[in-house]
Amino acid sequence: MNVLVVHDKLFDHPTKDELDTLLEVEQVSFALSCLGHQVDQLEFSLDFKVMKEQLEAKLPAVIFNLVETLSGSSLLHLAPEFFETMHIPYTGCGPKGMFLSSDKLLAKQLMERSSIPTPLWVAVQDTGNISDLMGMPLIIKPVAEEASVGINDNSIQTFSSPKALLQVLATKEGGPFFAEQFIEGREFNISIWSVDGVPTVLPPAEMVFLDYPEGKPEIAGYEAKWEEDSFAYTHTKRTFDFPLSDESLLSRLKELSLQCWTLFGAKGYARVDFRVDSQGNPFVLEVNMNPCIASDSGFTAACERAGFPYNAMIEQIIQGCIYGY
Repeated sequence: MNVLVVHDKLFDHPTKDELDTLLEVEQVSFALSCLGHQVDQLEFSLDFKVMKEQLEAKLPAVIFNLVETLSGSSLLHLAPEFFETMHIPYTGCGPKGMFLSSDKLLAKQLMERSSIPTPLWVAVQDTGNISDLMGMPLIIKPVAEEASVGINDNSIQTFSSPKALLQVLATKEGGPFFAEQFIEGREFNISIWSVDGVPTVLPPAEMVFLDYPEGKPEIAGYEAKWEEDSFAYTHTKRTFDFPLSDESLLSRLKELSLQCWTLFGAKGYARVDFRVDSQGNPFVLEVNMNPCIASDSGFTAACERAGFPYNAMIEQIIQGCIYGY
């Protein structure tokens, strides 16, 4: 099968998370070649006239969509929307799910209205919860970024006045930002993919923060994901092993993840990130459509745990795309 891997355009001086996308492209392309597919690559562009001409020239049977950055994540829905106008099957989520999940404020509003637990939040244009958030730890997050971009230890802050909080949100560079109630406790990732058109939950994973010193926030921030020489990177580990006492919690996380899949109109593959407080109450942090599938990613690890080595995972993603087209 002729498979076209469409990916981000890398600019000068790419960051570590952007370089990881290039590695992901090479790994996916190599796996597709090993599986017997004919593989080509193409940088995605918002110049749709040029894109149309390039796709018509290449005539792929399937597009493997690895577009992960378009104005942060705010325009990611345009890639699958364009592929649909070209009537070419593509991997991963459709434009609806990408649009609803890529704007974290919109996603949180949608979850709240659907009674899916998510931490309280406040933004410059959405201050309804601000009084309830005073005096408690908050995490300052970008509205439209992925891969923990913009999140570090300094993201955890406490405010005593609404004015001070709103000033930070309004003036912080690289925005827009919002503030979210920081849930102190455990962190989980639940991966889901479509098998024969049915959303299937992969083995749940927990991010374990090992020997973190007192006062250091236990978060999977940019350091923990990308800075290989950092304490956070070397002391943040993923585990799929749980005691029997977690059985009820894991069942609840799977249930909520499937609700999110349905609510956001997900397709292909996704990952739902949770924090769980000391009383065992889960909170959805975000829903990630088309999460990273590099060989060292969380989604890939969950597939391997479920008995799908890397090439088998890539083939299943391709087959899921064809099934749903």
